[in-house]
Amino acid sequence: MNYISKTIATAFIGLISMSATAQDLIASKAPADTKLKDIQLIQFNAFAPQTADLDNPAANIYSNWTRTISDAQGIVPANYKVDLRGFHMPTPSRQINSPYGRRWGRLHAGLDIKVYLGDTIRAAFDGKVRIVKYNAKGYGYYVVIRHPNGLETLYGHLSKQLVKEDQIVRAGDVIGLGGNTGRSFGSHLHFETRLLGQPVDPAFMFDFVNQDVTNDFYTVVKPMTNGNTNVMANAKKEEERPTQVNFIQFNRR
Repeated sequence: MNYISKTIATAFIGLISMSATAQDLIASKAPADTKLKDIQLIQFNAFAPQTADLDNPAANIYSNWTRTISDAQGIVPANYKVDLRGFHMPTPSRQINSPYGRRWGRLHAGLDIKVYLGDTIRAAFDGKVRIVKYNAKGYGYYVVIRHPNGLETLYGHLSKQLVKEDQIVRAGDVIGLGGNTGRSFGSHLHFETRLLGQPVDPAFMFDFVNQDVTNDFYTVVKPMTNGNTNVMANAKKEEERPTQVNFIQFNRR
């Protein structure tokens, strides 16, 4: 630690040990621009997101809780904003082996990200685990998590699942290990993002190359329904052929 750092650290410790009266006196002598920064910080904290209900995440848009991927019913209102803040990248890998889109005559509903056997896979957001299953002809060992922002994330081809159904997780918690199970030709993570059981291209929201989200928010401009109106009518089993749904994304600034 250099001299300047030591001085700052000492000053900070000294300030903590002061009485409230002494701190108020110092604050009154502070330059105007410093006071303004304090006010801005208070305003920012006042508008910070409130703690979400993780026992029943996104209950404002979902009306059920099942163990089937596409059978997620509810209504997403027009101009619904998916809050991408508070994210954690599911893997530090930056290599995309296969993008979202048509592949081999059907929709590849997620991103294939290169990971190795046993690599740590983490939850992308706070949430509650909805599905922990195995599908030999599809995802292999996989996990689906519902998040308070309305998204559900799916993590496929795991070698091991480290969470249980109905378990509450936080962004960055370990939920499984990378693998090569199911319909897979080499170890990788199959990562999906869904709304009401419908796949959305994760690249709209997650930038694996830069290990960041693309925006603070992802806006759905068309109302979505899944319930009485079966938007998955043309789909087979969710592990085989999910329906592609198009959305519109707004920039964050």
